[in-house]
Amino acid sequence: MRLVSVFCICMTLVLVASAALADPNNMGQKPWSYPGGGARSVYTEVEPNDACPGQQIACGDDINPAYLAAGEQDWSTFSATAGDQINIRTYSIDGGSVDTYLELFANDCATMLASNDDGGGNLFSFIQNYVAPYTGVYNIKVRGYSGTSAGNYGLELRCTVPPPPAENDTCGGAIDIPRCSAGSLSGDLTTYRNDYDPITGCTGYNALGKDAVYKMDLQAGDQVTFTFVQPNWDASLYAVTDCVNLDCVDGADAGVTGDPETISFTAASAGTYYIILDTYGTDTGGPWSADYTVYCPAPEACCFDDGSCQMLMADECRRMAGHPQGNGTNCDGVHCDVVPNENTTWGQIKSNYR
Repeated sequence: MRLVSVFCICMTLVLVASAALADPNNMGQKPWSYPGGGARSVYTEVEPNDACPGQQIACGDDINPAYLAAGEQDWSTFSATAGDQINIRTYSIDGGSVDTYLELFANDCATMLASNDDGGGNLFSFIQNYVAPYTGVYNIKVRGYSGTSAGNYGLELRCTVPPPPAENDTCGGAIDIPRCSAGSLSGDLTTYRNDYDPITGCTGYNALGKDAVYKMDLQAGDQVTFTFVQPNWDASLYAVTDCVNLDCVDGADAGVTGDPETISFTAASAGTYYIILDTYGTDTGGPWSADYTVYCPAPEACCFDDGSCQMLMADECRRMAGHPQGNGTNCDGVHCDVVPNENTTWGQIKSNYR
């Protein structure tokens, strides 16, 4: 902190105005861009602000100019609504670069919610797209990365209402993948929410990130292979038959950031199977790609001990105590032997050998 006289404040304003005239396109500053758009309210730093709560600001405001002395911390306080995406950035106001460190605290001034060191470039900081967990007061602390960090900076605060999640954010809006098909998918989990967590029983790990859902209506014996990749996050992938209890069919989370995850399973019974594309890290998720194959075995000849034949899926044939004759077979081209038992008639035996 530093005490300034009215004369210094006036001189600062004159210098800022002169700089703007000399550089009308603000080439010395990072170009202004923010998805919220609209006008900004700009306030100079108000001292003292070295304790929480600090200077009162609102979403959409800038503090400019501000000064960070060696070893000090500058606090500001604002209000946000639960679900808002909070963006806080420090930036250069004079072409200089002070090594800032940003921290976001809850209304108790003690619980740290987020922090960042150099996300803003050139040693400046950027807390990006932090989702407000409650409606109420939040507190920002700007400090130097080290005890000797000092210099002028600007502070930018923006809050936006995120777009609603996509339809397939939950199982209720799951997108269909056709049976007996193969293909590729792609998307972006950035605007999705964290709706599902397989705990550890399906993948071996929690999955606390954002997730999207696809579904397949399968028949018994259908074979599914699904590979999911998130280049910038640690992917988690699992298939379930129940989105409430997350009854696991298969799951995979063997790799780390950028590694593909693959599940492969055979449908045990006819029904709807949900494929959930998730991430390991809390509230993480971004662009992704996937490849899938749904192989549908064809019915084949199934011989029964009485010498009869039906066209059935192999698994169904076995469940009915029959004998599958192999892929591509049909009842017109196979001979089913009678296996005699106490109920077998002589006529059946003679018919079998004609």
